[in-house]
Amino acid sequence: MNEQIQNTQNTIRSHKWIDLSILNLCIVALLGMVLRSKIVFELPFINYNHLLDAHSHFTFGGWVTLILMTLFIYELLPVSLNNRHIYQWLLGGIVICAWGMLTTYLIWGYSSISMIFSLLFILLTYLFGSILIRDLLKSKLPSCVELLAVSSIVCLILSSSGVIIITYIYFTKSFDAIFYRDALFTYLHFQYNGFFTLAIFALLFNLIDKKISVKTKRNIYRFSLALCISIIPSLFLSYLWQDPNRWLRIIAIIGSILTLLSFYLFLISAFSLRFIYKEDKPVLRFLVFLSMGSFMLKIFLQSLTIFPLIGDAIFGNRPIIMGFLHLVFLGFVTLFVLAYFIKKDLLNIKIKWTGMAAIVFAVAVILNEVFLISQGFAAMFINGSSIFPWLLWSTGVLLFIGSVLIAIARIKTRRLF
Repeated sequence: MNEQIQNTQNTIRSHKWIDLSILNLCIVALLGMVLRSKIVFELPFINYNHLLDAHSHFTFGGWVTLILMTLFIYELLPVSLNNRHIYQWLLGGIVICAWGMLTTYLIWGYSSISMIFSLLFILLTYLFGSILIRDLLKSKLPSCVELLAVSSIVCLILSSSGVIIITYIYFTKSFDAIFYRDALFTYLHFQYNGFFTLAIFALLFNLIDKKISVKTKRNIYRFSLALCISIIPSLFLSYLWQDPNRWLRIIAIIGSILTLLSFYLFLISAFSLRFIYKEDKPVLRFLVFLSMGSFMLKIFLQSLTIFPLIGDAIFGNRPIIMGFLHLVFLGFVTLFVLAYFIKKDLLNIKIKWTGMAAIVFAVAVILNEVFLISQGFAAMFINGSSIFPWLLWSTGVLLFIGSVLIAIARIKTRRLF
């Protein structure tokens, strides 16, 4: 009886954080739409740089970190560990810091108070990470899931080094363009290629563990190990833009080789998993296909940056950089989370709003990538075109509509409980 009560309480708690995460996703999409509106319309009352800072920080803290931490707690940990009140306090702290960053960056941009919220957020991730890693190691998870989950939290903690350096640059007013850019790329690498990527695969492999053969588990573990090992050396791919010395380039080459190896091992694992989602609804299969396709494209492009022609074109081209970042954030992470919600009945596929939301959001993600990459190539080979800001604005509107539809589907699903 007590166990049943605990399960009920945990379900209520997890749904609360999921609801809040989806609300935050809507706000992220709204901010993105306003950002693109600022480019095509005269909106003098909006400070573009402040809005951009608020959008990026809230995306990382209010949506991705919150939802991944929530899913780690309630999907990977047993009830005996995830029912502790410390996790409620920590998730609450993350939400407060995320909203604090949203508000302060919107009003003041990079300022002392916004930096304080950023540093408080980092301290919370340190505390959260240390507690969560300890509990993950106690949870008797499949070996690949434990490896990926723990490594993802370590990458989250390591990513803070970039923010700390940027904060130091701000407070000391010792701006160095190369130092600043390397700090930013360090942060983004450990977030996108580390925390986000490893966390998604930890959740995926935990979900399907009981449905796969021993041989497939071995393939998955090899892929997981290669992916984790590649994180540190592939970081140096991000430093190639500054034409580093020979030794740094050698480490970057090793990172590129390990990344390609991860790509190859993923193909082998994916081939073994092709029957897992055979009986699922077409919408769910579509989302998983797009998410894993985004990962494959991401990791393949990442490995190719070892070549100066490709690396310089990417790191020096803002639309291409934004296309790469959105490929991971929207195409890989968000579409996977949406598929995960449907698979776990957090979004009920029998409700028409769910299928509609998934299709609208997924189509918006595809169009967003197509337009960003097209804009990048247009800037490289011709003088560009004034049509791209309007096309990107339209996808921003569509992404916001899709996020609202997801929220409506979630409300409809909740009423079924």
